[in-house]
Amino acid sequence: MSTDKKPVPLPPQPIQDLKHPEATFRAMFETSAVGIGIMGLDHKIIDANPAICRMFGRTREQFIGLSPAVATYSEDYPRSDEKFQELLDGKREYYSDERRYVRTNGEVFWAHITMSLVRDEAGTPLYMVGMVIDVSEQKRFMADLQDSEVRFRAMFDNVSVGMSLMGLDRRAMAVNQAAARITGYSVEELAGINASALSYPPDLEIGMAEFGEMVAGKRDSLRMEKRYLRKNGDVFWARITYSLVRNADGQPQYLVGSIEDINEQKLAAEKLAAQEAEYTLTLEQRVEERTHELSEINLRLVNEIEHRQKAEEALAAKAVEDAITAERTRLARDLHDAVTQTLFSASLIAEVLPEIWAMDEAEARKSTEELRQLTRGALAEMRTLLLELRPAALTQARFPDLLKQLSEALIGRARLPIRLDVTGDYEMPPEVKVAFYRITQESLNNIVKYARATQVEILLRLECCNVHMEIRDNGIGFDPTAVRATSLGMRIMRERADAIHAHIKISSAPGQGTTVSLDWNEDELIPISKISMRGEA
Repeated sequence: MSTDKKPVPLPPQPIQDLKHPEATFRAMFETSAVGIGIMGLDHKIIDANPAICRMFGRTREQFIGLSPAVATYSEDYPRSDEKFQELLDGKREYYSDERRYVRTNGEVFWAHITMSLVRDEAGTPLYMVGMVIDVSEQKRFMADLQDSEVRFRAMFDNVSVGMSLMGLDRRAMAVNQAAARITGYSVEELAGINASALSYPPDLEIGMAEFGEMVAGKRDSLRMEKRYLRKNGDVFWARITYSLVRNADGQPQYLVGSIEDINEQKLAAEKLAAQEAEYTLTLEQRVEERTHELSEINLRLVNEIEHRQKAEEALAAKAVEDAITAERTRLARDLHDAVTQTLFSASLIAEVLPEIWAMDEAEARKSTEELRQLTRGALAEMRTLLLELRPAALTQARFPDLLKQLSEALIGRARLPIRLDVTGDYEMPPEVKVAFYRITQESLNNIVKYARATQVEILLRLECCNVHMEIRDNGIGFDPTAVRATSLGMRIMRERADAIHAHIKISSAPGQGTTVSLDWNEDELIPISKISMRGEA
């Protein structure tokens, strides 16, 4: 097939002014949205417009000289060839048909074609003009519509719910077998019956106003429950649903109705309602009897509770008194054990200080420094005891000052060197401050009692919302695996840490001292012990 042929000139026109009609036809040919092709009597394409080229996926050069058989679906070509021959034989001037074609990518599509034979003035056939419209979408739509109708008919005929199509006058146009079975009439008997004729007379007016609104197009559906009469005269309950179908202009056209036999449900509901009424009456009587019994029991309980409250108040008062006495005894013991002993030691040093000064000035200066530490320790112990007597002062003081006071008290009492290192500034919440103070107090007491240490370090780093503290000693240490995690001192420290959502870690080994690390974060539990302190990793 040659692809370099150019469109042949149109045959001579029987009009004197040829240029204008030819230009008009060429403009219409080129711009038409309908595919147009010109074919010679030898079944070869002479010319093709852009629309038909797009439709078939070919260029104009590819079309010219091409036989339609190449692009026609093989099963549809014999019919096409037969009608083409009828045109040549003069049996018809044109014909229309729908057939399938094949695009260059192999896709099959449906098209509506109209073929017309063009003759000269003598009636001799010159060529043919074909107009092609792609109707694939319409074909698919019609196929889908047919499938939808088949599915609807299958559902309509086989659904267990009674269904009907009826006019706006409520007369049935079609009903299914389920509707006939529910009403007791045959399908033929129901055809043409007005649905209102089946209503139980006392329920006739139910839904009539709403039905009128639907027929007038003011509503699209209606649902109701009412009683109907079967053909044998039996009364039964049914649930009715109407749906309005409108035409393309939105005007009411017909109705789709469904009917469900709910007679057994209604009878069961009525029986249940009667049983519930009887049960409610019995229950109310029982509740009244039980209420009287409970009132008497409640009166006895009130009297017993009042008696118990008085006894508990007496016990609480005694417990408070005992606690005050015990606290006073403890403070007196601490005062005697710590402050009194410290002051006694200070008084001894003060008495011999003049003699030592006369004998050895350097030793006297050393004793003077020791005397200063003892008095400062005694003062710190007194302040600590005052904090015990006034707990509110504990939350008001700055935490670094509290650490300094604890350190000085321990130095004065145990003669144990303590190095306090504080960096940063942050006002801790009261409950966090108290917990840190108590854990520090417990740790220092344990060092004095058990560690046999010669040096203690307290490192405190304060940042906004973050607090990190370490208490280290160079004592004898201990084996953590040999000490129960529930031992009193360790358990108390862990409980205090848990109470403020802090992370506590106690590290120790025999001969390597002990380190207590405590981390607290205001927003979340993030241990910060690995963050550098004083330049250490």
